[in-house]
Amino acid sequence: MAILGSGIGGSMLACILARHGVSTLLLEGASHPRFTIGESLIPETGLRLRIVADKYGVPEIGWIGTFHKLRKHVSSNCGVKRSFGFMYHRAGEENRPEEINQFGTLTPPAGPDSHLFRQDTDAFLAALSVKYGATFRSQTRISDITFGDDEVELRAASGETYRAKLLIDASGMRSMVSDQLGMRDEVPRFRTDTRTIYTHMMGVRSADLLLDPKGRRNLISPLGQSTMHHVFDGGWMWVIPFSNHRDATNPLTSVGLMLDRRKHPDPQGTPEQEFRRVISAYPTVARHFAEANAARPWVRSGRIQYSSPHLIAPRLIQLPHAAAFIDPLYSSGMSVLVVAVDLIAESLLKAVAENDYATERFKFMEDVVNRGFDHYDTIVSGSFDSFASYDTWNAWNRNWVMGSLLGTFGPLSLLMHYHKTKDRSYLEKTTEPSRMGVLGSHLPGVVDMARASRADMDAAIAGRITHKEASERIFARFRATDFLPPYMGFGDPRKTATATFTLIPGARHVTWYRMHGDPVYRDNCTFPLMTYARDGATFVLGEARDAWRRSFSALRDVFFAHNSDWRHIAPALAEHGELVTPVPASAPSAEEPAGLDGAEAPRSAASATGVG
Repeated sequence: MAILGSGIGGSMLACILARHGVSTLLLEGASHPRFTIGESLIPETGLRLRIVADKYGVPEIGWIGTFHKLRKHVSSNCGVKRSFGFMYHRAGEENRPEEINQFGTLTPPAGPDSHLFRQDTDAFLAALSVKYGATFRSQTRISDITFGDDEVELRAASGETYRAKLLIDASGMRSMVSDQLGMRDEVPRFRTDTRTIYTHMMGVRSADLLLDPKGRRNLISPLGQSTMHHVFDGGWMWVIPFSNHRDATNPLTSVGLMLDRRKHPDPQGTPEQEFRRVISAYPTVARHFAEANAARPWVRSGRIQYSSPHLIAPRLIQLPHAAAFIDPLYSSGMSVLVVAVDLIAESLLKAVAENDYATERFKFMEDVVNRGFDHYDTIVSGSFDSFASYDTWNAWNRNWVMGSLLGTFGPLSLLMHYHKTKDRSYLEKTTEPSRMGVLGSHLPGVVDMARASRADMDAAIAGRITHKEASERIFARFRATDFLPPYMGFGDPRKTATATFTLIPGARHVTWYRMHGDPVYRDNCTFPLMTYARDGATFVLGEARDAWRRSFSALRDVFFAHNSDWRHIAPALAEHGELVTPVPASAPSAEEPAGLDGAEAPRSAASATGVG
């Protein structure tokens, strides 16, 4: 099997295939570690990573899916994510504290989520693929690809030739396969139309310091431990800190500005000049970056959207970001990727066993991914339209919260049932049509609500109704829905944090769906609460045990130089697959921009990976 690209998607798939005995060659045109954007996980993604880990027997993939294991086993350079935070801004005005929206992520034992320092996580997974038996070749640029009836031939610039029965294109936005086969739409089909400016910065203050003590008391969790968004008419910014927990070792913050090209069509000055000019219009944002400086070269793009009608062709499967991309808003690109990896791995293992690589085997994956992208575009494009006023933004974002809530409950339910019973049939359910969607795109009620809200936004844009009227219609529709708990306040404009997921509120959500949900939502949104509580207790005891061990080791080392730790560590790590060491981060390269929201780093047409 040939895999072109060693980012998260390509490396994860290489680990799974090699783990199951498939001859796999992972080829990378660049080298690790490398700078890549796509750094924020969401609850649905983290849960699906853990399910994939259990389903395919690669436990290390699950470490990426939850902050505490990521910090312990992979890298302390990653940050914690306890919520999504949004501050709305008007030009020339300070943020109004009542116009801060939050959506909490999962808490232990299922969470919290993470800010991935991709230099470390991607290098870890690429190295891990070797541990499971894949052949990994970095700095191997593919110059030509030939698709035959029975195999694919890849020729490297160095003169080497590789042959494989099937090619998996994980090379991201600058896919040479897409260019060679003309797979992409000439004009992207998505309504979203944005460009970006981004970098890593030093000296970015915690967003909590932008508020007075009273304002901070109204938050469900610290803004500095969220994926922070500054929202304004014409665009939004991400602020992703890696130094936001007590064990942090990384002083960097990922910062990016997304601009609506309808209102910011052309670049103005250098990337940093344009960044500073835009934020200077919003006093609270300007204060946030008053002491911040770029730690690597700025990157600026033209339109970032691209789309493809197909992700499969004879002897070819593309991972999602080789085929399409929308916008990093809501960080859902990685969820699309993990869904696709699960579907591809399941189908490919059967195809290898039967030596049958017919494209029909993979059609379901293509349909699921395209449906997910189209729903995601509805949510994102509607968000950019809603930024015109806080009324519409406050109403519209409930569509995303709804999808995120229900999209999270599905995999969480499967994982908890599996933990209770150890019945692998629960892991196999992840690829059932009724469970395969991103942001709830597999649930008709969610899709219908988003489409109706989209119609209200279109009416406001066309001037048939006011933005205030559009928001009132959206809120009224949420108040009338029967598949969302009324106490969450989806229909209440004053309730700007609609859900939290600590143990007691989480139990309340599950209980409501047991008592009031119809069969579809009851199956999707309920799970054994005692198992969840047991997992929580196990997590607490494990953290306490680790703390005791560190304290004991520190006391011992004060008095003794010798120890026998290696006798206990090495066998345990070998047994559980923990001997792979992350490649340490190095100074990033400024030669090429990196991909967004889970996309692989863009490369020249000669860059590539994979064979087997």
